[in-house]
Amino acid sequence: MAANSRHPTGNGTLGMPSDLGEAVAMSLRDRILDGTFAPGERLVETELADMFGTSRGPVRDGLGQLELSGLVVTLPRRGSFVAQLTTDDIGEIYSLRRSLESLAIGLAIERCDSDDLAELNLALNELRNAERAGDRRKVADADMALHRMIIDKAGHSRLATAWERLADQTLLLMTELAEVAPEVQAAAGDHTDIVGHLIAGRTAKAQAAMSAHLTSAQRAMITRLPDQPTQTD
Repeated sequence: MAANSRHPTGNGTLGMPSDLGEAVAMSLRDRILDGTFAPGERLVETELADMFGTSRGPVRDGLGQLELSGLVVTLPRRGSFVAQLTTDDIGEIYSLRRSLESLAIGLAIERCDSDDLAELNLALNELRNAERAGDRRKVADADMALHRMIIDKAGHSRLATAWERLADQTLLLMTELAEVAPEVQAAAGDHTDIVGHLIAGRTAKAQAAMSAHLTSAQRAMITRLPDQPTQTD
């Protein structure tokens, strides 16, 4: 990975946070999810240190944090790479999301007041606006924001922690499939039934709508995932 216009170098990109490792992780996460670093691309510590204007220590810490979130993999004697998710990975991500989000819906329906329900409806409208604008990144972010709001409304911290790791991996898939993102979104269907049933307190129907939505998204992603070479150095 040579320094070039796609991978800008220089100091000052991280500001002055108290935890440089976390700052590196956040900045590198953004670059992975916007496609600056492609799935399977090697992440070289010395080059990243030059890019962010730090020593290698914070870079190593940042890579470790992204490995925990599933965005980076480190291979013995080869180095660190942007994760390259397989069809098996997609199956695991979405099967676990179905379980977590079904639980979240049940808990959210028990806890939500009128203000919470209004927020969910607003998040749905923001997703619709992003879809009408045709901005793929905004659609992906608004999509995940709506799902995250349902998770947050459940009020279950361990559930939220488990889900967040899956969220970054889902966004990584959306980045990899950016060229066919509209097809994937169309195949998954919209979120109207999910939110409508949730607002109305229809737990079983909201859970069924969420399961159908995530299953359709999983199938669409697997169908459109390109063949991937093995990660090497």
